[in-house]
Parts: sequence; structure tokens; C-alpha cells
Amino acid sequence: MKIAIFGAGVAGLSAAIELVDRGHTVELYEKRKVLGGKVSVWKDSDGDSIESGLHIVFGGYAQLQQYLKKVGAADNYLWKEHSLIYAEADGKQSFFKKANLPSPWAEVVGGMQADFLTMWDKISLIRGLYPALAGNEEYFRSQDHMTYSEWHRLRGASEHSLEKLWRAIALAMNFIEPNVISARPMITIFKYFGTDYAATKFAFFRKNPGDSMIEPMRQYIQTRGGRIFVDAKLNRFELNSDETVKHAVLQDGQKIEADAYISALPVHNIKNIVPGEWLNHAYFRNLHEFVGSPVANCQLWFDRKITATDNLMFSQGTTFATFADVSLTCPDDFQKGMGSAQGGSVMSLVLAPAHQLMDLPNDVITRLVMQDIHDRFPLSRDARLLKSTIVKIPQSVYKAVPDVDKFRPDQASPVKNFFLAGDYTYQRYLASMEGAALSGRQVAEKVHTRLGA
Repeated sequence: MKIAIFGAGVAGLSAAIELVDRGHTVELYEKRKVLGGKVSVWKDSDGDSIESGLHIVFGGYAQLQQYLKKVGAADNYLWKEHSLIYAEADGKQSFFKKANLPSPWAEVVGGMQADFLTMWDKISLIRGLYPALAGNEEYFRSQDHMTYSEWHRLRGASEHSLEKLWRAIALAMNFIEPNVISARPMITIFKYFGTDYAATKFAFFRKNPGDSMIEPMRQYIQTRGGRIFVDAKLNRFELNSDETVKHAVLQDGQKIEADAYISALPVHNIKNIVPGEWLNHAYFRNLHEFVGSPVANCQLWFDRKITATDNLMFSQGTTFATFADVSLTCPDDFQKGMGSAQGGSVMSLVLAPAHQLMDLPNDVITRLVMQDIHDRFPLSRDARLLKSTIVKIPQSVYKAVPDVDKFRPDQASPVKNFFLAGDYTYQRYLASMEGAALSGRQVAEKVHTRLGA
């Protein structure tokens, strides 16, 4: 069976891997010159790797790790120390380290030892988070009507812990504040990460996501007969009389015919090209309930090391929510002699919330980021900034606000030969690389179930 997939991010690539393994003829179309979608990386004129965001592999990303093993990339990422590190003013760091005990005792004991939480914070969190740790998928979905801040307060957890601990987590996860994000994804994370000791481990790619993950996926697909086309933007679908897809039409007018069509495009893109006839179905109308979160990624090259922390870091009250010195975390990239790097720190910083930054000039954003860098890393005050880049993504992952989760679509649409993949589609995880990988596996299963192939 011939299957056309549109969008070569993690979801589209994962679907292609599943389908070529089943022996199907797979054609994958990507509108840009570079694969990877939200995880894309490219080289600039200086030879530097420019990342669309800071992407790590969590211990809980089981499906993604299965694909990385399958494509021969199991050794392309490195595990870091098992702790949450919060950067404070003047170089101070606060830690939340799991104890060497089974979950949830590892989290309880580790939380009790966290120096940036008061004793009341700790007691209120143990009591308040219990429903999340004991909950199931039905409970998590039932809490989607309120924000996480509302859920947090309803459970009697402290305001200080909300600001010091969970604000950075919400920004890292969905790029929006606790008073905006739904309780559903936050408490889902508590369940997965609070009952599985290994789930919260962080791993960084040895080089970057493009070289360490996306390229091995591409090679795996192509060596098994899959065909990948870049500069191939989907323009529209033309339909048969029964509303099934007759063929897809690319921006250049080329017609693509297949037995099944999978959109692995971001939701804000696919909803703009849904045929009018399909809007008679609530399934397709519901796509308009999703709005993407704006986010920006800033990379800074310094002439010297400004930190020795080889791990993911969090920060609150700064322009950046999560960040890392990738010259330390990624030993095969961002090193001296590679592009602009001279052996100093290369900071990769996720700027969130970013809605107030998107219209600002890049040099203004860089100045704001540098002010916070100087505040958090005293060594940077004497360092020379060699280079800075800003990548703005006006619509990244969908905003997981209250009452949106119920609109997440199944991968099988009402149209017999049309399917959806992407981290916004329904799977047990969240909008993330793992969610995208899961959707890729599930859409392949739905194609098999429906079309019997």
C-alpha cells in the first residue's frame, strides 16, 4: 500500500518508520529544506548548529527511545545527574535531588531535602499532590476544566512552591504560566514522574537533535525504500464524491496519489488546508480549538566558560525558563574549533513566556537575556559575547489550556483514507517528542486497522 505523509517532524518520521517496517511504500513530504519540525537543526554560514529549541530525552520517553534504538541511535545521547537544578541570583543554585529509594519515596525524601522550599511548602506538597500520584487517566482528564494554579490551591499546596518549583516546570513543558496551563498535563507529569524513578532522568544528544536523532531516522526510512522529499509544501487536498482524498496537491502543482494520506503537520497548519466539505464533521471543526504557544530559543557563544553545570537548568523570574550550556552537555558539538566556538560556554536558552518578545528586535531580546545571564552567572560579567542567535516560533506546541484536551483528535479521521499524526492528537502523553513518537506509532496502527494492510 502506498502512503503519503506530510510533515517530517518526529511524528511524521515515526509514522514512516512504522510503515516501512510493515512493508508499505512510504513517501514523506516536508515543506522546508531541513527535517525535524519543532526539533529541527541547521548549520548557519559560520558552521554553527542553530537549534529551534533545547530538546532533551527524558527517562520516561519510552517510545522515543525505542525508535532511537531501532534506527541505531541508542548511543547518541548521554544521561546526566538525576536532579532538578534551579539557577538563582549571583551564581547560587538550588537542587531537587531524588533520593536513592523506590518511587514515590525517592521524590518525597528528595523534596524534603530541597533547600529552596520551606517546611510548609514540603508538607503542603506531600499532602496536595497525593491525588495526582494516586490518579489515573480518567482522573487527569476530569481535571482539565481548571488551571494548574487553581488545582494547586484547591489541594492546599503553598503559593511559594507554586512560584519556586512549578512555574518553571509549566514554562518548560508548554511555555505558558501555571495560571494559564490546564491542571491536566501538570498532574499527568506528576503521576508519570512521581511514580517512576527513572522517568525524570535527563539525557542530552551527543551532537544535536538533528545529527543525533533526525538524521538516523532519515537514513533508516530511506534504506528501507521510503522516499523523502524536501521543499515539498502541501497546498490542498482534492476530493472524491464520497469526501475521501482523490489526491494531494503540492505548492508547485504536483499531484500526489496514494492509498492513504497522513497529515503530520502542526495543527495550526493542517487546520488551514482542511477542505470545506470536511468541516461538516465536528472532528475537523475541533481543530480550530487549538492555538499554538509562542516560544523563542536564544543561543549565546562566550569566549570562556561561565558555568560548570553539565545538565539541564531551570530559572524563575528570568526571560529564560530552561537552559543548558551545550558546550558541556553535548560533547560532540559546540566545541572549540567548531564554528564560532572558542572553548567557552554556548548557552541554549528557551525563552518563555514569549508572547511579549515575539515582536521585539533580536538585539533587544539579546540584551534582556544578557541582563539575566549576568545576574545568574557572575563569570559572564567578564566574558565576551562572541555571537548570539534568536529563533522565534510564533506557534509551537498547542496551548494546553483548560477545556482543550477533550478536543484532541483520534489519529483516524471520519474520512476513510485520511489520518492525523502529531503530539496534539490523542495519546497518553503530552505535547512533546514522546507524544509525537506515540502518535506516529498509533497512526500506523490506525491505518492498518482501517485499511487492513
